[in-house]
Amino acid sequence: MNGKSEEKTDRNLNFDAYTYGIEPGGLRSKSDINTIICYTVTKSKVKLTEKNITDTMAQGGIANYFEVADAFSRILKNGLLTEDKDGYLIASPQCRQLLEMVEKDLPLSIREKSINIATRLASKEIYSKENKVEIQKNERGFDVTMHITDMGEDFMVLKLNVPTKEQAEVIKDKFLDNPVKIYDNLINSLFSE
Repeated sequence: MNGKSEEKTDRNLNFDAYTYGIEPGGLRSKSDINTIICYTVTKSKVKLTEKNITDTMAQGGIANYFEVADAFSRILKNGLLTEDKDGYLIASPQCRQLLEMVEKDLPLSIREKSINIATRLASKEIYSKENKVEIQKNERGFDVTMHITDMGEDFMVLKLNVPTKEQAEVIKDKFLDNPVKIYDNLINSLFSE
């Protein structure tokens, strides 16, 4: 064997990351975890925080939580990513250049999964900041009051009564997943013929 094929084989067998919590096909090397973090920040159409990325990797079974945290410490220390004043990640030109060379080394399914999950989590975080849900106990169960706001002002408030706290929490989570969808469905129902 020549040096190049041995080097390629060694790279493919360099599984140096903890695998607890990852799904089959998940990332098992530190360099791949670094790459998926840079890829997700660079290719995402929404602003992402370190928490968004860490949650994406853990929830998606893409990489071990502790390996992602360790990768972030290296990436931020080396300046591949920086954080703006609001905590959103910014890819450096060096990060973008490195990504051009190695992004195809990551499986397409992992790349797509990371973008989809990160976008969903970032959207939910934004919705949670902009819209609020209150759960209050009453004599019939629990009132769930959902506020859809725009520029700090309520433009729709929806109140539901449910018998259990668990149902109230499910409604809260579903609402915060996508309040715009709830609003659109309600408006479309009200104004359809």
